[in-house]
Formats: sequence, structure tokens, C-alpha cells
Amino acid sequence: MKSPKYLAFVLMVSVFFGATGFFSCTSDEETILIPKTLAEYKAQMSAFVAAEKVVVDSCVIGYNKGNFKVTSTSSFDSYKTAYLTVLNAALVVLNDSTLTISKLVAANKTLAVSGKAFTNSLFISDRRTLNDSIIVADALKTATLVGTAVNQVADSSKVTFTAAITKAKATRDASTSIQRQVDDALLELGLAKIKFSDAIIK
Repeated sequence: MKSPKYLAFVLMVSVFFGATGFFSCTSDEETILIPKTLAEYKAQMSAFVAAEKVVVDSCVIGYNKGNFKVTSTSSFDSYKTAYLTVLNAALVVLNDSTLTISKLVAANKTLAVSGKAFTNSLFISDRRTLNDSIIVADALKTATLVGTAVNQVADSSKVTFTAAITKAKATRDASTSIQRQVDDALLELGLAKIKFSDAIIK
């Protein structure tokens, strides 16, 4: 999903190049940038705004890809409202009969701050399975007491397992965690759980 700031940059660069008739030369050919019409710019931004509204309206808090990250739950309503407000305002500008390219670019710039705040709070990978594994691991850790009796475990083993859970949680909660990192964290936690289970006195 393109960020509003990225779209603003693309639009401004396109407008500038189109207005000045700018062209660039490569080592063996000329590349001419053909300006778009106002209608084309309007259609491009209208499609973007409509798509963003769908994303915001359907967004929920959770651990799936595209969900609003759980660690930022307190910001969900305010971020959602702020972004929808500027998206709706942009639609008003787009549907104004006096629309110009400069007004379109100005409207697009208004999406940057709230749009970035919202989209940066969305998970870019699915970490539901990792979260399920963390819940199981936490339950096992809590149920297993430190001691020398049956079904108990040495303090060092519990400390190590606790650290593994904490590390997995960090990966789960980080909005920048890509799928490979999430999968690696799931594997590491699984191995730590096996090792901890084996350390429980039988």
C-alpha cells in the first residue's frame, strides 16, 4: 500500500515535470515525460482515496497482516478518525467543480501526517500463529513452578524459557517484523518450549 507521502511526491514530481516540459537523457536515448490531464490526476487520486477509505473502515485490531497492532490499541480510534477526516475532506476537494492540479496536490499533502500515523501502525505480516504459540508458552511457564519436586523445574530453565517468550513477543509486537522473522521466532519459541518441557522433572 503506497503511503500518502509517497503519492504526494509522485504527484508533485509529475506536475512539475509536466509543467516545465522536463526531459532526461540516458546514455543512449531521451526519455520524455508526458504530462497527465487534470481528469487523469483526479481519477488517480480518487481511486487512491477510495481504496484507503476501504482499508481504514475495515481495519481491526489484531495479529493478522493488515491489522492495527495490538500494542497501539489506545491509538486506534484517534488514528482512524484522523485519517478518515482528511480522506473525506480530500473527496470534497476532488468533487469540487473548481478543482485544479494545484488544489489536488494541496489536498493530497493533507493526507501525509495522519495517513503515515495510521499505516505505520498496521502489521505487514501475519503473526497469529506466533501469538497462539506465545499464549501456550506463557500458560506452560505459569503452571510450572520452580523446585525439585515432580512437575517442577530448575530456576535456570524457567529463566531461559521466560527470555525466549519475551523475545518472541518482541517480534510479534514489532510492526516492522517481516514474515520470515515471524516464522523464525515461531520456530525458536517452539524449540525453547520443547527444551523447557524436557527439563520438567518427571
